[in-house]
Amino acid sequence: MTSKMLTLTLMFLALPSIADNSKLENGAPLENGTKLENGKKLEEQGDRLKPPFYNFNEVSGVIVDRTITRLGEDFYFFFSQQLNDQYPDLQENLTINEIPTALSGSIIEVFHSRQVIYRTALSPGRRQAKDRAQDALRVVSNYIIRWQAERLYLDTFDLEHDEF
Repeated sequence: MTSKMLTLTLMFLALPSIADNSKLENGAPLENGTKLENGKKLEEQGDRLKPPFYNFNEVSGVIVDRTITRLGEDFYFFFSQQLNDQYPDLQENLTINEIPTALSGSIIEVFHSRQVIYRTALSPGRRQAKDRAQDALRVVSNYIIRWQAERLYLDTFDLEHDEF
């Protein structure tokens, strides 16, 4: 048996003892008996324990910045600032994507649920980024209103909203 195989074997044999150790070095428990995810003690959860990620809600209201250049960062800054001012409790996730081009500056896209809802070409200039961010905000606002109305009147007898 080679030394690498012997080392790996010893590591795998030591893993269960490491995983079962729920105490710190000074003997204090790692948790105080309650799970942070749902506020219930392990004993109160019953026979079947669910992984903690089932207890969290989906993250919402995020504007993801996937810009590369200073021009795209300016657009993202103005757009996200104006969107947060207009919709402080927005529950929809949006993504700002930038595709730099050699001739025209950058192509900026705003995505919602992997669907492009706004696309524009930006040539260099901070003033143009601010103006295009206002245009994008107007288009995205109309889209959000229409999307929320469609979702409100969607027939969900068989499927939930996120399954469509």
